[in-house]
Amino acid sequence: MIETHVVNAVLRVDLKEEPFFKILTFLNGLVAPTFLFCAGFALAITLQRKWREFITFRPSMWRYVIRLLFILVVAYSLHLPFFSLARLRALTDEHAWLSFYQVDILQTIAVTLLLSVALAVVLRSESIFVKLYSLIGLTIIFISPIIREMDLTALPVWLRPYLTMQFKSQFPLFPWSAFLMGGMIVGYWFLKFKKDGKEYGFIKWLCYGSLVGIALSLSAEVLPVAFYPHHEFWRASPEFFFVRFGLVLLAGTGLWYYEHRKTISPNSVFSMFGQESLLVYVVHLLIVYGYDYEWSFIRYFGPHLNYAEGFALFLALSLTMYGMAFVWHWMKGWNMTVAKAVQFATLAGIVVTFIIKES
Repeated sequence: MIETHVVNAVLRVDLKEEPFFKILTFLNGLVAPTFLFCAGFALAITLQRKWREFITFRPSMWRYVIRLLFILVVAYSLHLPFFSLARLRALTDEHAWLSFYQVDILQTIAVTLLLSVALAVVLRSESIFVKLYSLIGLTIIFISPIIREMDLTALPVWLRPYLTMQFKSQFPLFPWSAFLMGGMIVGYWFLKFKKDGKEYGFIKWLCYGSLVGIALSLSAEVLPVAFYPHHEFWRASPEFFFVRFGLVLLAGTGLWYYEHRKTISPNSVFSMFGQESLLVYVVHLLIVYGYDYEWSFIRYFGPHLNYAEGFALFLALSLTMYGMAFVWHWMKGWNMTVAKAVQFATLAGIVVTFIIKES
């Protein structure tokens, strides 16, 4: 994730025309599906542990919902035209606000999880929920090319970006939410087989199924039949979705085998970035992109660097983010009261700065 943003921001334009960058772009394109898949898998773990608490509206359910609403607020705040209330109030150009409404991966995660929890609460039956959830996910996959071609200009300005990329969105719900839903389904069955002592067999068949799914998807693409108007493999086609989803599953099964061969330290890169992913995501985006007219990698370095310089910058930022995540994680383990006080003070400082800043 960090490498993708850093390299895309600082790499020279002429280097982006070379074949190597095309390959790198495809590999980097697996980061977002993996991020969404992990969010869905985490939902499966949460629902397994707290299903009864969620459907009976216990405090744990409301805490989860509040956390998702907080993520949604953070997601939109990252797209403010200016980090200044005074400048925003003086901004009258509606076109300048379009970037604020764009849907990034955090919006997709938060909204999909909120809708998922709402569906679980309404259905109340875990088995029915999983079946309907799977059906909805498949429907999203196969109607995404149709949604992409629809004229949605009549919809509210805040809603359109959730449905299509035509309005600056990078990760509209169609088809990106299906990666999260797929992660939830895989997580549900993984936990079920693990409980029955059949975890290894499930992982093995998941690996085989991924390979078969990728092969079938690529085979379908070469058929002399077009199932959608204006079909394009690299956009929202189901074939491309299943290729990427299959590669994510293969990576997941590979990490599962790695974890069972080696002992993963709680302070490892995998563990630390996983547990503090939201903090790392937000801070590294502000460093790479910043707000308008403020210091950032993209304004200070890019796009003028070569690959060596870009990857060196990526490694430096990754080490910095690991150090930040490690300190924050240690602080929460040392004294949660102090950690919450630091968190509250930081958020209060950000809000006050936003309010009083004039330029």
